[in-house]
Amino acid sequence: MLRATVVLLALLLIAHAPMLLNDGLFMDDWFVLKPRPDYFIDIGFLLNGAGHPIFYSYDTLANWTGAPVAVMVSLAFAGVVFGATCLVLTAMRLGLLDCTEAVGFALIVWTYPGYQLWAGKANAVYVFSFGLLFVGAWLLTLAFSTRGWRRVLLRVACAVVFLLSFALNSTVVLYACVMLGLFVANWRSGAVAQGFIRRTWLAAWRCALGYPELIVLPLVYAGTLSIWFKRIGLYAQHYDAHFPTLDELSNGWRAFFDAGYRDVVAHAIRAAIQVPAPFILAAALVGIVLLLLRPGTEPTAPRRAIALPLVLAVVLFLALSSPYLIAGLRPSSTHFYESRHLLLFGVPAALALLAFKRQAERWIGPSAAFASLFGLATILWFGMLWNDYTFMQARTLKQEALTRGLAGLVQPAATVYALDDRFFDRPSRDVPFGLAEVTGMLRLAWGNQPFFGFALGAERPDVLQEMEEKRVAPGTAFRHIDPSGRQATILLQAGSGGAADRALVRTYYTCRLLARCDVAELLAQLAQVTIKVGPIAGITPLNGASENVAPSR
Repeated sequence: MLRATVVLLALLLIAHAPMLLNDGLFMDDWFVLKPRPDYFIDIGFLLNGAGHPIFYSYDTLANWTGAPVAVMVSLAFAGVVFGATCLVLTAMRLGLLDCTEAVGFALIVWTYPGYQLWAGKANAVYVFSFGLLFVGAWLLTLAFSTRGWRRVLLRVACAVVFLLSFALNSTVVLYACVMLGLFVANWRSGAVAQGFIRRTWLAAWRCALGYPELIVLPLVYAGTLSIWFKRIGLYAQHYDAHFPTLDELSNGWRAFFDAGYRDVVAHAIRAAIQVPAPFILAAALVGIVLLLLRPGTEPTAPRRAIALPLVLAVVLFLALSSPYLIAGLRPSSTHFYESRHLLLFGVPAALALLAFKRQAERWIGPSAAFASLFGLATILWFGMLWNDYTFMQARTLKQEALTRGLAGLVQPAATVYALDDRFFDRPSRDVPFGLAEVTGMLRLAWGNQPFFGFALGAERPDVLQEMEEKRVAPGTAFRHIDPSGRQATILLQAGSGGAADRALVRTYYTCRLLARCDVAELLAQLAQVTIKVGPIAGITPLNGASENVAPSR
């Protein structure tokens, strides 16, 4: 058991090592975290508009330390490590998985690349909350078999941990699964002579009477949000809660399956053909792991133990996606930020693999089944995970180069800026900067002014009108943005040090880890930045005039 845990933690450290090196902010991170002490933010909207008190607490604490990026990276990594460890301990203590299966299961869950935002900073609270759910499950298994004050303390800790895990709202679905497991444990502890109906009723009664704090916990949390932290304005509109039609459910589940699994495998195969090195390295790691774990020759699992994980995988997939479909939200595999709804979907994938592995044992034996299914999946997962980390690191470097370029120029007489991004003329994964990123880089370069920045091609022509409406909406995060000022266009082009993502990140790691070059010099050579003041081409003026404006480049 100790060796398996060490192997698991070592693999997780290797898989998520790029997270520890990425100190960049992405998308909405710029609105809630302070990259520099004098950088202005107002996160009151998390309490008074978005209804995220736990997020507000984490972000406030992180900013208070003066090192919010380090705090958020620590939170994410703690979620991965403790979540995976407690998942293994819980599964083995309950006799659900053997040691090898538990390690493979945890690896699939905690390296799932369908969620591309592992390096995100504000969304590190998602990862931490997900990890806390498994910590709470482990504490509950300990409390179930203890008595006295130790039981009381474990149950208090369990309730607190579960409550904090609700910062990621969709964990409530997995929490319901934990409560179902508690019910099953009580049902199994009942006497067979009581009969099925009486035994079921008594098990439900023991759960309600014996664990009232856990039964009412999600209700108390939901009630607290609806009374004191109710979503208003833009955020009430964003979460368009409604009863979806059958067509909406069908299309939504298809969208989740495509983004969560089909696209992941397709992109992994394509990436393995184009750049095989990460996948070869992952294959070598998996080979070492198989030698260390030495999957045994346990008896073949009964048919019920094969069918149950597969049924749970299907049910859990439908259940995990349903809250998003009710809120009118869909994931996307083409934009890393829109994958934030997929964090929990490594669990159905791991359950399905477990079922297929147990079925394959009947044909090729336990060792070969584990190696062929969990081994192959881990190779694909690791390769795609590193591919996404490479993209995120390249995005960070590009942001830093643009910020340095802006800071080296005299600020023109303008507050509204459109970014004409020509950096992607080189082979690269093209995801335009969001308005939070462009606006944040302007503030970081030139100080706390009511800047509004956006990327050309990423926003609609009436973006100024949209921002003006958002700026005055109740509980908005855009109160300190002014889209009515003078306009200018920023031209961003690759400099002499510009390169495709993988080559750029390799150079950066060489500079930072091996000190073979200077990081500041690398960033200075990465991009060329020029600015031209004047009306922004293709953007409707705020007054609604429709006259054509000459291009400003």
